[in-house]
Amino acid sequence: MLDPAEEPKSLTRSQIEDLRLPGSKMNGVQRRGFQPEMTLKYCQVRARVAQTVFGWGRENIELGLAKKRTGIICVGLQ
Repeated sequence: MLDPAEEPKSLTRSQIEDLRLPGSKMNGVQRRGFQPEMTLKYCQVRARVAQTVFGWGRENIELGLAKKRTGIICVGLQ
């Protein structure tokens, strides 16, 4: 259970479900752009909170936040 100080900004259960869906349907690059934006907007830039609330992988969120902060794009070996 989240500490009330870590609760996302006024999101209803329905809104959380609506944000989970696109995060699960996107490819890697799109997902790493979307998830950090929602983490910045709703979870006070805390990847662990976003992981708990949205069920997203913390590593993806942290990678996306680093990309946003530095401007360096990480490319996989797919």
